[in-house]
Amino acid sequence: MTEQITLKEVKKTVVKIPLYQMLIGIVIAVVFYYLQGRSAAYSAGTGALISALGSLAFALIVTWPFGNSQVLVGRMFKGEIMKFVVIGILFYVAVTNFSFQLMPLLIGFIATLLAFWVALLTSFK
Repeated sequence: MTEQITLKEVKKTVVKIPLYQMLIGIVIAVVFYYLQGRSAAYSAGTGALISALGSLAFALIVTWPFGNSQVLVGRMFKGEIMKFVVIGILFYVAVTNFSFQLMPLLIGFIATLLAFWVALLTSFK
């Protein structure tokens, strides 16, 4: 039988993910700094920040006070939708208003987004 996941475990996991994403983003930005310079590092860090802010929006919606575990599935669905909206808006602002390098921006975003999915998949076996 599958072990039941408690609401406390879910809250703990979804709140830690944005923090881990930013740590990964810092590492990626440092790597880009040494490989391609300051501009690439800012771009990679911004991509990681966009991903982390999307995950933070997800975490805030999922961890909002609720009564039972049946509400959790709906909150996770709403959280994913809000995450995509936040990411879309932040990417639009980053690409149209700033002169970031596109490839480091996308690599920083993708690396931290993968961290989000790996954390979710490994946390809730």
